[in-house]
Amino acid sequence: MPEPPPVTVTVPLQNSDLVPPAPERVRKLRRHLIEAMRDLREAKRPDRLIQPVTEEPTGFARDVVREGCAQCEGFCCKGGGEQAYIDERTMARVRRDHPDLDARAIIRCYVEAVAALAYRDSCLFHSRHGCTLPRSLRAELCNSYYCNGLRDFLKLDPQPERFVIEATRGGVERRAMLAGSGTIAMP
Repeated sequence: MPEPPPVTVTVPLQNSDLVPPAPERVRKLRRHLIEAMRDLREAKRPDRLIQPVTEEPTGFARDVVREGCAQCEGFCCKGGGEQAYIDERTMARVRRDHPDLDARAIIRCYVEAVAALAYRDSCLFHSRHGCTLPRSLRAELCNSYYCNGLRDFLKLDPQPERFVIEATRGGVERRAMLAGSGTIAMP
């Protein structure tokens, strides 16, 4: 019996240019982080602000999600701008997880993580190779968000063994095929 055709997972495509971030954008990030720390300091119950971190999928599902994001190159990051969705809830979690770091050290961690080349009109941490922030420093929105195509894929039960990832925008298309045995590049 022939194998069933692969399931297609359609994701958007981020196809902007990479540029060095303007110093003014980095200053805006720093101001935003200071405000987020100030908001955290003024919170009556900062421990209640902490959101649990969404874990990354595991196994083959993780491979499909990672390949989908790699083909897309982060269209969802475009709204991150200079604030990267970071707020007092993110800072509450970071302060809890890094009690050895004071506010200045935490802000320095973020500023030092700014991508040397970031996508134009996107998040300051959005580099060619994905987010320059470790998951533990990202806003929970960034850890939990999946585009419609990946969200639909994650709901499949059972999950097929073969997928085609298709990223398209403005006449540009990227494709990759994933099977339980790995990624197969496609023209």
